[in-house]
Amino acid sequence: MNLELFVTTVKEYNRFVKQLPLGDISKSTIDLLNETTYIAIQTRLMLLRKYASKGEKNNVYLENLIMEAKDRFPEKTTYLDKMRTRFFQINEQSFEQILSDGSKINLYQSIEDVIYGLYLHADKEKILRLSFTKDSLRFFYTKKYVEEFEAVVLEMFDFLIENNIQDIIEKNHAKAPVIHLGKSIESNQDIKQSPFWGNLYGHDATDDEINLLSQEFSDEEIQIFMYVRLFLDELTKETISVEALKSVVFWSTIEQWGDFTEAVSLYKNIPNPGISSKVRFNEKKDAAYVRIYPNVEGSFIISSPHVITGVYDITFTKDSTVNMWKIFAFGSPIDPIIRDCSDEDE
Repeated sequence: MNLELFVTTVKEYNRFVKQLPLGDISKSTIDLLNETTYIAIQTRLMLLRKYASKGEKNNVYLENLIMEAKDRFPEKTTYLDKMRTRFFQINEQSFEQILSDGSKINLYQSIEDVIYGLYLHADKEKILRLSFTKDSLRFFYTKKYVEEFEAVVLEMFDFLIENNIQDIIEKNHAKAPVIHLGKSIESNQDIKQSPFWGNLYGHDATDDEINLLSQEFSDEEIQIFMYVRLFLDELTKETISVEALKSVVFWSTIEQWGDFTEAVSLYKNIPNPGISSKVRFNEKKDAAYVRIYPNVEGSFIISSPHVITGVYDITFTKDSTVNMWKIFAFGSPIDPIIRDCSDEDE
């Protein structure tokens, strides 16, 4: 399980890495402190520390992970032993910082001063010790440490991914996780016919309720739902009519749809799709959305606001040339931006 925990946390770490790239600052220019790179280094330092801290409750201490990996993949022992050696060399390398008061500290102590002085615990002793050095020097040794240690951590991550160690957060859910924005006392969780959506506050819909909803549709909503049904019915056919699909999509997006192969594949890969009975308009009412829910085995009505994921939207925009709503996109919700070709710069 610890290897899976490591993969999960490093995947999250990589999100920070992508947003906080490192600059190219050489050893000879340490006085030219780059603020962006400084933030990137210090953020990495805080996030990497758990892989270097040896403690009984630390599930992702890198040496222990390497030993666990050797047990799981004995044929990779030589490779993993070399990684373990690199790990120790980074932490035990010859490094001495001589402070302005004449005291001397090693790499481990220097890193601890930064982590537990500036960022985590505001340790008084460590902060006072930092006062006897300079930002540029602190930046130099943390950058050196982070770059070398990060390389080992990411190599271990790649090794585990290649050997099919999975992220424990990413998994199939028996029920959709949701956020309820209303008061629980206002309604109940009575959705039974579609168990995947059983966490929503709502109830199974009766035929009378569905008929009543359809009777309340405006002319615009009726037209939108008519095009939704035509669009989705066509996507499920063994041989689709490209012309029929083109007739319901917005004119400026026709080339982007191609032969509608991607749309067909997307819809066919939604398990038990169910169409929402509500059209959602944006504030300007120049875009409309019809939601497609996966894993719908029976109709249901949601009684209060929720935040949900894993759903799809058919995005509509108004075609002023024919005064009708046309499909702009299928997938994630987007705000269609239509430019008049005549206004483009030549």
